[in-house]
Amino acid sequence: MNATANATPSSPQTPAAIRAGLESAETLPDDALAALRTIAHQSPVRAVRIDAYRVLGDVAGRAFGVPWEPAERAAWAMLELVQCVDAEQEQRALIVAMGRAYRNAWLVPYVHAKIFDGNPMTQAAAVSAAGGLGFAGLEQVLVDRMLRDDVDATLRITAIASLGRMGATSAADKIAARIDRSPAETAAAFTALTEMRSPAGVDAAIARLAARPERDGLIAVVRYLSELGHDAVMPMLRTLARHEDAELRSVAGFAARAWKAERTADAGERLLAALTERDRAVRAVLARRLRTRPVDEVLSQAKMLLSDDAEGVVQVLADVRTPEVTRFLLELAHDESHPVAVRARAIAAIEANESWEREALVAWIDGSGHETIRAAAAQSIGSFGSLADVLALLDRHASGAATSVRAALLWALQLTVHPGTLSADDRKRCEKVLARALKDVDATVRRRAAYVAGNLQLVETSDELAALAREEKDRPDLRLAAFIGLGEIATRSRWDDLLSLARRETDASALAAALRALGRIAAHEKSLDADAARVRGVVEPALASTDATVRAASVELAGRVRGTVPPEELIALAHDPSPRVREQVLTALGRLGTPAAEPILLAAMEDADPAVHERAAWALLELATPRAVERLLDYVAGDDETSVRVEIAHRIALPAGDVSRVVAAVDRSLRRVPPTDPVYDSLLALKVATLEASVSTAQPSDPARVDRAIAAVFPAFARLQRARGFESLGRSVRTAEALFASAKSLADADQSAAIILWMKSLEGYVHAWLAPRMQRLQEDPMTLAGVADQVAVQAWPKYQRYLAERWTDPVVVGAASVDVPLRSVANALRDLQDRRMRRLDSPLSVTDWARLLVLLGVDHPSGVRNVLRIPSKTAEQTIRIAHRLHALAAVRNLVTHRATASTATLEAFRKTYYAGFEDLVALA
Repeated sequence: MNATANATPSSPQTPAAIRAGLESAETLPDDALAALRTIAHQSPVRAVRIDAYRVLGDVAGRAFGVPWEPAERAAWAMLELVQCVDAEQEQRALIVAMGRAYRNAWLVPYVHAKIFDGNPMTQAAAVSAAGGLGFAGLEQVLVDRMLRDDVDATLRITAIASLGRMGATSAADKIAARIDRSPAETAAAFTALTEMRSPAGVDAAIARLAARPERDGLIAVVRYLSELGHDAVMPMLRTLARHEDAELRSVAGFAARAWKAERTADAGERLLAALTERDRAVRAVLARRLRTRPVDEVLSQAKMLLSDDAEGVVQVLADVRTPEVTRFLLELAHDESHPVAVRARAIAAIEANESWEREALVAWIDGSGHETIRAAAAQSIGSFGSLADVLALLDRHASGAATSVRAALLWALQLTVHPGTLSADDRKRCEKVLARALKDVDATVRRRAAYVAGNLQLVETSDELAALAREEKDRPDLRLAAFIGLGEIATRSRWDDLLSLARRETDASALAAALRALGRIAAHEKSLDADAARVRGVVEPALASTDATVRAASVELAGRVRGTVPPEELIALAHDPSPRVREQVLTALGRLGTPAAEPILLAAMEDADPAVHERAAWALLELATPRAVERLLDYVAGDDETSVRVEIAHRIALPAGDVSRVVAAVDRSLRRVPPTDPVYDSLLALKVATLEASVSTAQPSDPARVDRAIAAVFPAFARLQRARGFESLGRSVRTAEALFASAKSLADADQSAAIILWMKSLEGYVHAWLAPRMQRLQEDPMTLAGVADQVAVQAWPKYQRYLAERWTDPVVVGAASVDVPLRSVANALRDLQDRRMRRLDSPLSVTDWARLLVLLGVDHPSGVRNVLRIPSKTAEQTIRIAHRLHALAAVRNLVTHRATASTATLEAFRKTYYAGFEDLVALA
C-alpha cells in the first residue's frame, strides 16, 4: 500500500510545512493540493507563491510517493495558474516549477510552446523545464533550436544541461561535438554526458586530462570518466587525492567511489535499486546506471522482475533507451497477460527516433487493439512523427475511432509543430482538422480541440470556438476551453462575440477566461476605447463578483479600455483582499495614467512584496510626476530584480518644470549604486540631463559639439565610431564628455561620475581587443599554464628589476595620488598557475588586463614572451600603455569608493585618459 494512504489529514499553512508533511507521509496529497492552490492564488507575497509553485511541481512529478491521480490534478492546477499569472518574473518561476513535474505529460504542450517564446529569459526557463519533465519527445526541439552557434551562449549551455538532465542519449553526439568550444560549454557538455552515462565524449575527456584543463573542466572530466568506470581517470584521482585544495580532494573521493560502484555493481543490483525508489525523478537517475551494462543482461533481469512490478520495470526501461529495449516494450504491449495499463505505459515509454519505431506506433494506432494502448501510441507519435504523419492519422480517424484515440491525436498535433513554423498550406490543413474536431460528437474531443486550436493560434477556427462557447450551455468546462482558445488567438473579429458571451456567462472560471480573452484583444487593438460603454456593461457586474479571478480579469480589461470604469472605483479596489486583484489595480492605474492614483502607487512602493514594487514602479513611470520620478530613482538603486530595475531606469524621463528634487534624487541613487550595477549608465545619463536643465551655465550637449570636443584631444575617436560594436562604448564616452562639459563649472561638486563612465567605455574596448587573444591561449591550457609557471617562477625576479626602472609609483592625477604597486602585477598569474582559466564572457577589469599585458604581451630576455601577440614595436611601448591603464583604473577606484573627484582631478584625468586611449588604439 502506498505510504500516503495511511496519512491523516492536516492543514499546514506554508509550502515548507506542506512539503515536510508530504515527505513524512503525515499530509494527504489531496489536502496538500487544496492548501497549495490557495497559497498559489491568494498569498500576498510573491516568494511564497513561487514556493507553492515548486511544491505543486513536485507533486505533479509524483514526488513523495504521490499516486498518479493527485499528480494529474497538480498539473491542472499549474495550467490554471498560467491563466492568472501575468508578471514575467513570476511566469518564469511557474515554468521552472513545471520542470519539477517529471514525466507529467499534461505540462508538455505549454513548456514546448514557451521554448519558442520571444523573451530569452522565458525561453531559458522553458528549456530548463523541458529537461526536468524528461520527455524524449522534447529532445529534438532543443537539439535543433538551441545547439547552434548563433544561439546565445548562456541559452545554449542551459539547453546542454537540460538535455543531460533528461538523459537524452539521442543528443549525445551533438553535445560531444560542443566540447572545446569554450571552458563553460566544455564543462557543461561533460556534465550532461555524465548524466546521460554516454561514452560519446570519452576520447575527448582522456585528451583533456592529458592537457591539464582549467579547474571546472577538470572536475567535470574526472566525474565523467569515473561515472563510466574508465581506467584512464585513476592517475588523476591519485593526484587529486593529495591536492592541497580540500574541494579537489573531496571531488576525488566521490569520483573514486563512483568508479568503484560502476566497476562492481551488476544489472540486477542496479535494477532493484531503481525499482525500490519511490520518487520518479530519482528512479530515472538510478535507471540510467543500467545504460553502461550489456543490454541483454538488463533485459534478462527485467523479465525476471516483470511479475513482481511490471509498471516499475517499464518505467526503469524507459530510461535505458536502446533499440533492444523498444522491441522488448513492443512485445510487452502485445502480451495480453499483462494489465492494459502496463501495456499502455510500455507503448508510451518508447523513444521512437527511428522510422521502424514510428511505424510500430502507427500500426498500433491503425490497429484494432485496446483503445487505451492505441491512445498511448497516438499521443506518443506527436513527439516523434512529422506533421504530415499526424495529419494523415487525424484524417483516417476523423470518425469511427475510439474517442480517446481521436483526442490523443489532437494532443499529438500540438507537439508536432509551433505556430511560427507552420507553412500556409500546413496551417490550412490544421485549421480544417481542428474545425472538424470542434464539432465532434464527443465532448472530450471538442474540449481538446479548443485547447489545441488556441495553442496553435489557428485564427480561422475562431468561428467554431465562438460557436462552441455559445452552444454549450450546460458544459462550463467546454465554454472555458473555448474562451481560453479565443484568448490565445486574440483576433479582433471575435470582440463582439466575446462581449455578448461574457455578459451572459454564469460560471466564474469561464467568465474569467472570457474577460482575459477580451483583455488580450484590447492589448493588441488601440481603437477599442470608443466601445467603453459596452465594456462597462460586462466589467461593472464582474467587479462585484465574489470570485477573485473574475475581479482580477475585469480590472485588467478596465485598464486596457479607457473610460470603462472611473479611476476612483479602481483606486477603491487597491485594498481588495485578493493580491491578484490588487496587482491588476496597480497595473491598470499605470496604463490609465491617473494623477489621483499617485498616493496609492507611492504607498505600494513600501509594500513588503517585491512583486508589488514592480507593479507600482511601472505605473509610476506612466505618471512621470516629480514625486513619482524621485521614488523611481530610489527604486532603481535598490535591491529588487535587476532586470526590472534596468528596464525602468532606462525609461525614466525628467518631469516638466522644476527638477531640483530630481537632481538630488539622482545624486542619492548614484551614491548607492556601484559602477558595476547595470543601471549606472542610465543614472549617469539622467544626471547629465538634470544638470543641463538646472544649471544655467552648463554647456549645451549638442552631439556635434560633444564629438568635436572629443576629437580635439582624441583624434582616433572618429575612426572608432565606424568600428563594428563600438556604438555603445562611444555612447558612454559621449555621455562622460557631456557630463564633463556640464559639471566642471560646479566648483564644489563631486566629479566622479564622468571618470567612472569614461572607464566603463575603456574597459569594454580593452576587453573586446584582448579577450579573443586570451581565449586562443586558453584553448591550449597546458601551454598557457607552462608560460605562467615560467614567468612567475623563473623570469619574474629579473623582469621585475627591468620594470622597476620604467614603472612610476605613486602616480599623481590632478589633486589625486594613487598607488600602482609593481609587486601586485604578478598576482594576475595565480589563477593560471592553479589551472583556473579566466571567464571571458563578461569584461575583466582594466587592472586585470593591464597586468596581463605586462606578463603575456612583452618579449624580454628574462623569459617573458609575447604570447598574446601584441603588435607592439618595443617592450617599452606596451609597458607604458599598461602602466597608464593601471593608473587610470586606480583613479577610478579611488573616486568610486574612497574619495570625491575635484575639478582639477577631472581635467587631469580627461587629458591622461584620451592620450592613453589614443595610444591604445594605435597599438591595437
